[in-house]
Amino acid sequence: MAMMNKPALDQAFKRAAAAHKAVNLAEAKAGFERIIKAVPNMAQARFQLARILLEADDAKGAVIHLEAARKSAPKQPPVWQLSAIALGVLGDTARIDKFNAELRAAPIPATVKSDIAAKMKSDRPAEFGGAPKAEMDALIAALVRRDGDQAFDIAQRLDTAHPGNALILNALATAYELKGDATAADVIFRKAIRTDPYAATVRTNYARYLSEREQFLPASQHLERATQLQPDNPKLLIMWAVALCEIKQARQAEEAAHKAIELSGGDPEAKLALARAQSLNQKPDAAVALFNELVAANACMPRALIQRANHYQHSGDFEASNTDYLAALAQKPDMTELFYQIAVGRKFAADDPVIPILEDRAKAASPDEIDVNIAFALSKICEDTKQYDRVFTYLNAANATLDEAWNPDRYGNFENHVHEIAQKVDLQKVAANSPNRANPILVTGLPRSGTTLTEQILAAHSTMTGVGEALWSRAALHPVMASKAAADWTENDLTAALNTLGSEYERMARQDFPNAGRMVDKALGNHEQIGLLRAAMPDARIVVLKRDPRDNLLSIYKNRFAEGSLKYNTDMRALAHYYSRFLKWLDYWQDLWPDSFHVLDYDKLTADPEGEARKMLAYCDLPWEDGVLDFHKSDNSVRTLSVYQVRQPIYRSSVRSWERYADDLKTLLDALVEFGVPLPD
Repeated sequence: MAMMNKPALDQAFKRAAAAHKAVNLAEAKAGFERIIKAVPNMAQARFQLARILLEADDAKGAVIHLEAARKSAPKQPPVWQLSAIALGVLGDTARIDKFNAELRAAPIPATVKSDIAAKMKSDRPAEFGGAPKAEMDALIAALVRRDGDQAFDIAQRLDTAHPGNALILNALATAYELKGDATAADVIFRKAIRTDPYAATVRTNYARYLSEREQFLPASQHLERATQLQPDNPKLLIMWAVALCEIKQARQAEEAAHKAIELSGGDPEAKLALARAQSLNQKPDAAVALFNELVAANACMPRALIQRANHYQHSGDFEASNTDYLAALAQKPDMTELFYQIAVGRKFAADDPVIPILEDRAKAASPDEIDVNIAFALSKICEDTKQYDRVFTYLNAANATLDEAWNPDRYGNFENHVHEIAQKVDLQKVAANSPNRANPILVTGLPRSGTTLTEQILAAHSTMTGVGEALWSRAALHPVMASKAAADWTENDLTAALNTLGSEYERMARQDFPNAGRMVDKALGNHEQIGLLRAAMPDARIVVLKRDPRDNLLSIYKNRFAEGSLKYNTDMRALAHYYSRFLKWLDYWQDLWPDSFHVLDYDKLTADPEGEARKMLAYCDLPWEDGVLDFHKSDNSVRTLSVYQVRQPIYRSSVRSWERYADDLKTLLDALVEFGVPLPD
């Protein structure tokens, strides 16, 4: 772009500033970016763009522009003040240390320097911004009582009288949460962090909010920053360890839990977090010893029993896991999710003593008070005991109660976002020039399509390490997927982002499994980003599972998933629609990058295990080993709904299982035809 003359520059700046004031952030961002391209040293434009990027949760972009602004205009206090905020939001300790060194030599007034330095301290006392202590006490009391209406009234009044206070904003966000307005709560929590990014309390409360909504990846990131701000706080370390376990960052979780135990003098909560991390990190003896210690001391109950039961179930000791689940239910009968855990972890006989307990529970409930856990468990029991005519009575009631609405339009926007990114760069060229040498085998597909079975076959190879659902790919993809502006990045920026994606994946993998060789990583949903993952890690191999859609979708409909994790699983038409999109993803990537993945047909695998396994191993550059078909004898931990099935040899009893429920599945079968899904003969 040619250099702008001063009148044109002034006019462009006014237009961008007006757009920002009118909250038209996209137009404002584009305007300031054009100015910076024409006049790279214009600190004021970079400062304004940084403000916009912070509001859009792009702290890294803001930091980069503010670094340039400080070089161009080192005497401007606002640039240094906003830099401190952006760095705090980003939480990059290396950059913060560098900034602090620059700040000491900065040509700005000493009073401004000391004020910035004071605000960057994490151990300062709580600041209420002049709000009366009595009112703050009343606000805290209302929050403790979970009185959302009163807390909201007080917090809103205080925010009006004392604007720009992070603790008041934090309380206001919590009040919105209590009132059930999750969207407003999230916006205000983020605003509170931008207001005072060095307040560990604010980040911790937001992380708690995210964890309760099972958004464990961002929760763990905020807790990591909180522990950097307060490294000697054992409660924070425990929270972080728990969140890290949820995203399968087991090695880091162990380290955090060990430190929490050391700082707390042996807090049972820290020991429970450590035991769970050790279980995830394939240290069964150490994990069981800690679980046993906690159970014997009646500490953290009944959670210690439940976590020990989970460990036993994942390890294949179903009898021990059932004993612990029932013991936990005896302590807390309303934890009916444990009945579902028992159901998926065993095959029932007609005389099983658990059955009358569940049936009595179901009979005692009114028709409008369906307990979905008990309903799913009873549907599984009816199938196990061949009472096929009763299965859908429970299944339809359970899924209707959950009623998770899948939004195909929103999913279409996501598809377009990925397509725009994928077509902005030459993915094969990026792969050819990539410095990354990570070579995992990524197993993906829809839930209940045979991904766990396939992962176990690969993990049984002598050169492979099975890591389960590690979530590293999801975490590494997050910066690209979460940025609405990613499709507008330059080709160089996208290439850099994909290279970072690959290096981040390898960093997380090596951090969790430092002594492992090649890894097999099962991550559902990766079929949506096949080309991006191959460009980021050209030595990776991607295996996609396909299964007869009637069997696959029936199996999804029969099982309960974490709330909000799928959204399409409770409605038969949505299931058929999503499956049609799954097939379109495979066609899209095959057209864009032929042979970038290997399709493994579950039905063919169960009919000819050795033949299909040989093809898969050849694609993955693995020599044949007979032992891969003895995967069920492995002591690998399994943490999916297939925990029972993969402890058995390969079987075909689930093939064409949809036929016995053809009448119940009419809506699904009709929808598959409607959405153009080809059906096997």
